[in-house]
Amino acid sequence: MTSLIRTVRIALCLSALAWCSAGAQGEATGPAADLKALVTKVSAKIRTSERTAAALAPELAEFDALLAKYKGQKSDDVAQIALMHAMLYAQVLNDEATARKLLAALKDNFPGSKQAESVARVLASMDQATEAKTKLDTLTGKQAPALNFKWSSKPGLKTLADLKGQVVVLDFWATWCGPCLSSFPTVREHVAHFKGSPVTFLGVTSIQGFVANLEAGRIDTKGDPEREMGLMPAFMKAKEMTWDVVFSEEKVFNPDYGIQGIPYIAILAPDGTVRHAGMNPHDPSARIAEKITALLEEFKLAAPAK
Repeated sequence: MTSLIRTVRIALCLSALAWCSAGAQGEATGPAADLKALVTKVSAKIRTSERTAAALAPELAEFDALLAKYKGQKSDDVAQIALMHAMLYAQVLNDEATARKLLAALKDNFPGSKQAESVARVLASMDQATEAKTKLDTLTGKQAPALNFKWSSKPGLKTLADLKGQVVVLDFWATWCGPCLSSFPTVREHVAHFKGSPVTFLGVTSIQGFVANLEAGRIDTKGDPEREMGLMPAFMKAKEMTWDVVFSEEKVFNPDYGIQGIPYIAILAPDGTVRHAGMNPHDPSARIAEKITALLEEFKLAAPAK
């Protein structure tokens, strides 16, 4: 299933939660220190290896060992270990059944803790993610949901339908999204590789009410969408965006595409159908370039030399 938080953000999310468990001041100690060390190890591994129970077996065993070590203690720091254990199954291993079982145990074993109180919110997020996955499953092979553009860096581009006949790579993003910006070098490489082929890479965003990461602070554009859109060429130049960008009338967290987090990649065939969706440009297992090449070959269109 699509992770509750996009996989590119998992390492940061886990690290932040572990740090928070140590308290607002001072260095982590006891269970908080143990958890922080383990999360650091998990974060490093999921960036470089498969996200499977087999690959993470040593770390899963360490979670069990930590919970056994602090058995009987009911502090928030120990409850945080139980929460992170559950979220590892939910976010990284996509094992919803085990995650739900661990969350139920957390609620029973640590009543009154901040973590137990968060279980309802986590379960609601899991339900939303399940709904998003259902939407993704129904998208594959169907005509892409319509997108209408308020502004486009590509002259004359008004709707997604205008790109029919090409392979279209939709990259949903926003200026405030750090993982989106850090994916730009990868996207840039794909754009260069497919130069000369009928492939359009399209960065899709929507009006946010501010622009981030262009100047030292946020640029407030609330109530002034024209200014926000007018700043995009400067943003594209500053970030070396070699692909076109559009502002869609539809929200960037577009429910028609089942988008729960960004960056989010969808690849459309030349006939306008969605062939792949819910991918992350940071994830090498997505094999985005291979998928694009396969579509070019399927539709007998010019593909770059291998």
